[in-house]
Amino acid sequence: MKNIIKIKSSLGIIAVTLLMTIGVACSDDILDQNNNNATSTANFGTSVDQVESAINGAFHPITGTFFWGRIVHTGAILRSDEFNVFPFGSNTAMSTFQGNPGDRWATEPWQELYKSIARCNNIIINVTEEGISDTTTRENLVGQAYFLRAFDYWYLVNLYGNVPLITELPDLDNLLVKQATSDAVWAQIISDLEMAESMLPETWTGDNLGRPTSGAATALKGKSYLYMKQYGPAATALGSLVGKYSLLPGSQFGDNFTTTNENNRESLFELQFLGQDTFIWGSDIPGTGSMGNFHIDYAPPAKSPDRGHVVNPWLRDLYDANSDVVRRNQTLVYDYPGATGYGGVAFLTDFSTDNSDGNNDIQIATDAGVEPIFSKKYAGMELGTRDQVDFLGTNVGNNWRVIRYADVLLMLAEALNEENNPAAAIPHIDEVRNRAGLTLIADTNPSINQTDMRQAIINERAMELAGEGHRFFDLVRWGLADDYMGATSLHSTHPKSLSGGTFENGKHELIWIPNPEKDANPNLNQNPGYN
Repeated sequence: MKNIIKIKSSLGIIAVTLLMTIGVACSDDILDQNNNNATSTANFGTSVDQVESAINGAFHPITGTFFWGRIVHTGAILRSDEFNVFPFGSNTAMSTFQGNPGDRWATEPWQELYKSIARCNNIIINVTEEGISDTTTRENLVGQAYFLRAFDYWYLVNLYGNVPLITELPDLDNLLVKQATSDAVWAQIISDLEMAESMLPETWTGDNLGRPTSGAATALKGKSYLYMKQYGPAATALGSLVGKYSLLPGSQFGDNFTTTNENNRESLFELQFLGQDTFIWGSDIPGTGSMGNFHIDYAPPAKSPDRGHVVNPWLRDLYDANSDVVRRNQTLVYDYPGATGYGGVAFLTDFSTDNSDGNNDIQIATDAGVEPIFSKKYAGMELGTRDQVDFLGTNVGNNWRVIRYADVLLMLAEALNEENNPAAAIPHIDEVRNRAGLTLIADTNPSINQTDMRQAIINERAMELAGEGHRFFDLVRWGLADDYMGATSLHSTHPKSLSGGTFENGKHELIWIPNPEKDANPNLNQNPGYN
């Protein structure tokens, strides 16, 4: 799929652009000609290549710089208690709980997600049996649009709360849409995922590898039910995936985060990225936007143009308390035996070598009074030495694994436990622990109660999924965000000590509705705490 997106997305963007363009009359006959090779509203959906290109065009805003390519990390993922972010003006205001509606990074995700949704709506509505008669081919195409629309709304509802729910083509007489309730958005997500489940294949092959599958739709449906606290349906959906996927062995755990072994047997859905030399910041131009600019946020402070972050020591201590070396060594990098940095250079050498500004990571952390513990996942260390990995991440091409089988197993364990069946949860959490070489709950505490299992799952998710974009949303849905990131954090030191920002209950569960959107649409109400 990486190659398909790179090669064909230009057609998709052109197709979608034409579909959304209103023609303007011209008085010169020589200019008033029909182009039989172009895509228009009249002939869209009449060829497989055309629709496939449009689907790639719908994916492009999601992998671009202004969403998963970078900005969702600054605006959502880095808000968790895993990361102690060095403040860097408005670039980090959201991740340090100090942002206001006039600050950066709330507008771009909103716009990119709705851009993707508009393109999905066009595919869902206009690709019909009349245009593509083969049922399997048509459903495999349209099913991707249903999945992606659900994916888009999943992040909108978890980032912004009550958002407009748009499932039709634009109505030029009614552009000032109102926000829907979160319940209505969740219902649409479930509906779209059930359509995707019924339409998508179980697997893709060849150049299509990496496209969403029926299993990806089922996993996101189960996750959605879990977030809605509908634990029975969550367990049913997630349980149906058991045995259809499998974990990589412990020796290959790190393959889940690098360019090695992408779209592997553990991966249910990953966003496809390419390291590209051609770079136009935040563009929706094919061939310019699918690189891992998230490197800016996960690189250590001496390498990141935004100063980066350190990882809070509670996470290291959790690994150590569980004797978890397998996952620790692929998640964190600090002075442990055998630790290496960029290009396989020894940690103490790589992280204490001054950059061109005369700064090095260890000294920056030490001077700031924090421990020099840094992110390894998605930092691009396996791609080469520091000078070989672009500081903006333009040559970083790690696919981002959005849903892994390990996550599915832990969500299933949680759903079963919340149904007051901790015994049924044991084999699923133990499968994850076994891969990491840890003692099994079945051996040490087979009669574990619901409360203890709940804490075991919280800890296991922290160790297994650290740095992958789940922790903040987990803390919010568990009602623990204020406990760990509020003014009186349960951590020994506040996880946002470098900035002084603190989580405010009733406010920071969501980010603000972007001012430009509110200015353009008076029907939009601001989220609590941001007025």
